Amino acid sequence: MEFDQLRLFVDLVREQNFTKVAEKNCITQPAVSLSIQKLEEELGTKLLERTTRKVLVTEEGRILYDYAREILNKAQEAKTVLQERQDRMLGSIRLATVHSVGLYELPASLKEFIRRYPDVHFHIDYRQSDQVYHTVLEGDADLGLVAYPEPRNGVVVLPFFEDELVIICNREHPLAQQETVRLRELNGAAFVAFESEIPTRKAIDALLHQHHCRVDIRMQCDNIEILKKMVEVGLGISMVPLLSVREEARSGALRVLHPEGQVVRRPLAMIHRKGKALSRPQQAFVQLLTHESADLIARDVAKTEGSLRGEPVAYSARR
Repeated sequence: MEFDQLRLFVDLVREQNFTKVAEKNCITQPAVSLSIQKLEEELGTKLLERTTRKVLVTEEGRILYDYAREILNKAQEAKTVLQERQDRMLGSIRLATVHSVGLYELPASLKEFIRRYPDVHFHIDYRQSDQVYHTVLEGDADLGLVAYPEPRNGVVVLPFFEDELVIICNREHPLAQQETVRLRELNGAAFVAFESEIPTRKAIDALLHQHHCRVDIRMQCDNIEILKKMVEVGLGISMVPLLSVREEARSGALRVLHPEGQVVRRPLAMIHRKGKALSRPQQAFVQLLTHESADLIARDVAKTEGSLRGEPVAYSARR
């Protein structure tokens, strides 16, 4: 057995799709199939069953999966220990993140970390919130990034930033000329929402309920880019993180309105498995995100447009 074979096998169990695993590992789908075939021949047993829709794992495959994950984790741990004996910061970080945080809050800190430690390699996996927790608990990611963090058994939660939720509409919408809006004025409005299981959606639902506001949900999705496009074409209004609409607000494609009389905070946190010994690169990344992310994000925003209100940026870090 070779490490590459085990890595492809673990990815297949996780993704249940040969095409996705091939793209993730930058190889062809036949190469993935051949690698698994050789592994099965060497072990003398069937590990995976292909169906028309997905890949099924045999009982023998499940047994190997547990061992393979442990082998790969131990190999990475040994590599990290040896690298840390050198003067340079070397190693890798496997990061799982929800899409919105990975696309909009992470880049400023990631850019600075890479500038400081160019020899540290990142593998970033975009997942839904529950999947981020699961991936971290299973040891398939070193660190995770989530919105509206919740306490879970076996997980350490490290708050690092608070974004702001704002209302968005297209430029033809009746609200487009306003800068603020009372939430109760949204009652009955056509609305594009996140999927119901997404924590940000749950927070928005609670906020609207608190203000006795019921919106007309025309569409639900788990992809913030699709959501913004649906608002842009006039399907409805929505509530999204402020950082996610910087470009659209600057171009005029979307209008950003702030809830009148209040700032709606959206807390973000980094998570890792309780009891996990973090490597030096992982410790450095945790330190940077929890102590410097707010300043780095504010600096990044100021370089382009200040803030969307034309006022000094005032984001907050949670420590």
